[in-house]
Amino acid sequence: AGTMGSGIAMACVNAGFDVTLMDVGADALDRGLTTIKRNYASSVKRGRLTESEVDERIGRIRTSVGYDECAEADLVIEAVFESLDLKIEVFEAIDRVARSGAILATNTSTLDIDRIASAATRPGAVVGLHFFSPAHVMRLVEIVRGQSTAPDTLATALAVAKRLGKVGVVVGNGPGFVGNRLVFPYMDEAE
Repeated sequence: AGTMGSGIAMACVNAGFDVTLMDVGADALDRGLTTIKRNYASSVKRGRLTESEVDERIGRIRTSVGYDECAEADLVIEAVFESLDLKIEVFEAIDRVARSGAILATNTSTLDIDRIASAATRPGAVVGLHFFSPAHVMRLVEIVRGQSTAPDTLATALAVAKRLGKVGVVVGNGPGFVGNRLVFPYMDEAE
């Protein structure tokens, strides 16, 4: 329910999806919902949404402490801090409870998708969905294909990006994928 998780949740409810926002504690969930409400209040103030539209969207966000709600999801998007060890730990927990046929996505911006997929018993169901911040605004989503990512997983990821109103670009599993691979040298030169 941090910066990326809250933004991804907003992008999903904006597209009509029902969302369960999960975190390890109630305080983190409260902070995430506060961020979402603040972002929507800004949209109302600018005249982009009405109060009733915001209420409807927030009404489609459930919250959950822990991973149990993953059992009902068709798509689980992990959005924890960029630590390979943490992402592997989270993927192991998600894999234990997620239903058969669910897609397990990581929002990593630089980490090895294949290493993350190795934490799951179903690596074909693992894909990268790298949203750019703020996730509810930025249009690009890198769809990272791992070595084992199944064709139907990739096709579903593309369909989800399209429904979100994003530009989904399929990229290979390499350091920094495309976006960060371009930005890192640019930042080095600027520095």
